[in-house]
Amino acid sequence: MTKVTGDNGFQRVLVVCTDADDHTGLKHAAMMCDAAKRDGRQVPIIEVLSVVEPQPGEDFIQALGGASLDRLEEMRRDDRRAHVAQALLDVGLPDSTPATIVSGKGFVEIIRRSLEVEADLVIKPAAQVNGLHAHIFGSADLHLLRKCPCPVWVVRPFPDAALDGGEGPKPSATPLVVAAVDFDRDADATGDTSQDALNGSIVEAAVSIAHASGAALIFVHAWQAPAEGLLQRAAPGVSSSELAQYVREVERWHHAALDTFVGAARLGVGTKVSQMSSALLQGDADEAIARYVNERRPIALVMGTIGRTGIPGVIIGNTAEDILIAIDGSVLAVKPPGFESPLHLD
Repeated sequence: MTKVTGDNGFQRVLVVCTDADDHTGLKHAAMMCDAAKRDGRQVPIIEVLSVVEPQPGEDFIQALGGASLDRLEEMRRDDRRAHVAQALLDVGLPDSTPATIVSGKGFVEIIRRSLEVEADLVIKPAAQVNGLHAHIFGSADLHLLRKCPCPVWVVRPFPDAALDGGEGPKPSATPLVVAAVDFDRDADATGDTSQDALNGSIVEAAVSIAHASGAALIFVHAWQAPAEGLLQRAAPGVSSSELAQYVREVERWHHAALDTFVGAARLGVGTKVSQMSSALLQGDADEAIARYVNERRPIALVMGTIGRTGIPGVIIGNTAEDILIAIDGSVLAVKPPGFESPLHLD
């Protein structure tokens, strides 16, 4: 049984600030600090990181006799430093908030800094991706989600429904956090508790951000009857009523597992979340969860990233990555206990 308390929340948060984001990540960090103060808890340590990456055309500027590459980099860092200072002022975080400006490859520097400060959460604006696939996470974000040693919250606004004539899903009047959990039917027989532990991490993360933002929390779980289609084709002796009974039994198991899980979560987190509910979704997890999230437009989908390959850094399985590609909103990806990043400090 998953034990969830959510008592401490995130304690060391690394917020990535770019020159183009709307400071949503910093706003979430500020709300976490405010929630800790209200509860009388230790206020999280917030640190800001901004990575200045090389820009196209710098060699051309140097060839024309302009500033050296070192001078161009220094100018960009000064501009970014001023931008971060203004962003802190805009969201109400102290100007004494530590801010580090570095040059390099974005996701590499983020992972390196998260290791240096032992962050337990990274918040980052989604990379801007243009064209028909603007809703898909950029490759740098996927690298970060796969390889960062701690949970990563990639934030981005949903597309403005007004831009398409007011059609499409509208955000809920009450902020929502959706947490996707899964269950292992064979865990009791095999003694494998990895899914249970991952579920606990998912809920702790979801409770932390729901509490800070005053959001309702919805647990979702997708299920389908294994080999239902195969039985229809390959076992002509199975009647339609027997097949329907089999599907109902599978559904009952998943329904009971979700109810038990949510009941334990309610007991564990107490009044930290004012509204807590669940939704049992039938179908492929990637399609069912993505459709649910895109319809309800939560401030975040909290989900686990788990791979069974045993290869360091290869952690986002096919289902998790398909969900990332299909949703239009923010994702907080939680690592399984014991995960180690393939990137290490020198």
